[in-house]
Amino acid sequence: MLQLPYQPRAPADFPYWSFETLDFEYDAATQSVWMIYKESAPPFYSFQTLLDMADVRESLKLFYASRFSQDFPLKYFVMASRKPGVFKLGGDLATFADCIRQQDKDSLTRYAHACIDVISGLTRAFDLPIVTLSLVTGQALGGGLEAALALDFIMAEETARLGVPEVAFNSFPGMGAVSLLSRRLGTAKAETLIASGRVYSAKDMIALGVVDYVAPDDQGVAMAIEWMAQGGQERFQRRLALTAARRRFFPVSDRELLDITNLWVACCANVSDTDLRHMDRLVAAQKRKAA
Repeated sequence: MLQLPYQPRAPADFPYWSFETLDFEYDAATQSVWMIYKESAPPFYSFQTLLDMADVRESLKLFYASRFSQDFPLKYFVMASRKPGVFKLGGDLATFADCIRQQDKDSLTRYAHACIDVISGLTRAFDLPIVTLSLVTGQALGGGLEAALALDFIMAEETARLGVPEVAFNSFPGMGAVSLLSRRLGTAKAETLIASGRVYSAKDMIALGVVDYVAPDDQGVAMAIEWMAQGGQERFQRRLALTAARRRFFPVSDRELLDITNLWVACCANVSDTDLRHMDRLVAAQKRKAA
């Protein structure tokens, strides 16, 4: 797996860590850290966003092992977004299209492996005794849904829209969705969802079993805080045990993630000019959201 050039922040500076595309906050009442996609950040996963997410992981691991963690107890990790109407719109489609046109398989593989480096850490809760929560607001498409799936629980606001539309350009979600949806839904239902290319409402996704909780619009943050506070230490320990049991009996290995993302690279290398033109239209949509 590609080793990203990690730059972990100093434990002594917690929680005042700074990242180019992410806000980072600590809530003492719920003993939670929040990794929030900045409103000014690209609406897709730029390579810088992947670097920042990896740095959050490495920073938290160092912090947890340090003496400073005694002053800031940590139970929960929340991933959220400040961009109106957007959680994340998936991968960097402009880069994908350029790499495909230039037959630059190495650059496409480098990006894909960086995604897997990030997803792998999320699926294991950074190897820390914490519970993780995705708070989805707006659109979580492609890699946006894959990242949300990598956390222990998903809470989505009512108007959130979630899906993996890659089939529209004859590809598939190659950075974790196959593994993660199969574990949540079973293979047959996961394949049906992926093959449909549909974008689902939060209520549809909770009925399917992809989303765990639905919050009223603009109440996601408040509901997430309330959820983390429920039941105190006893509820937290139960959730921690449950998520540890999931990882024990349904592990997602780096080898599995890498093998599937390598299949994704090979699939992308063979898409047609028609597929690329459709990808170009999606690139334009990503650019409008970035404006």
